[in-house]
Amino acid sequence: MTIVYIFMIFFLFALALVTIVIPKILNVTPYVVEDNKMAPQYRKGGLVFVKNKERDIHVGDPITYYENQGNAIKTRRVLAVDDRLEGYFVKGDNTDKVEMGIVHKRNLIGRPYFYLPYIGILVNAQIMGVLKVSLFLLAVLMTFYALLVPASIHQFRQQTK
Repeated sequence: MTIVYIFMIFFLFALALVTIVIPKILNVTPYVVEDNKMAPQYRKGGLVFVKNKERDIHVGDPITYYENQGNAIKTRRVLAVDDRLEGYFVKGDNTDKVEMGIVHKRNLIGRPYFYLPYIGILVNAQIMGVLKVSLFLLAVLMTFYALLVPASIHQFRQQTK
């Protein structure tokens, strides 16, 4: 049981380090990749860390932006920059079709800084809800175990004397 607890604590510490501490240090924001349109560079379920827009975006750069009034976040490659409309025409690397419409500069989040595959599955809101409930139940069980086992051991020692 102790090995399982140690493994779980180490795993949660590593997950917190990857998703909270490192992004704060590097000034990046993590986002979950929701489709495979940028595969193989950014696959669905991965976690892309985006640096806020600090410099100009050029043709060929990958960008992350809000879509549908902030309901979706996408990462695509810039095909053309339109300074007159103040936006970008984008396309996924894994698709032949250009995305409909233009990505306005006001919807731009930034450029992907680095990417971690599969981690986005754990950061998903639904998975995090299940994980929180599971951890709460585990904490309750560990508390009862810590309270009851020493008393049982003490009673056993008293009986053997």
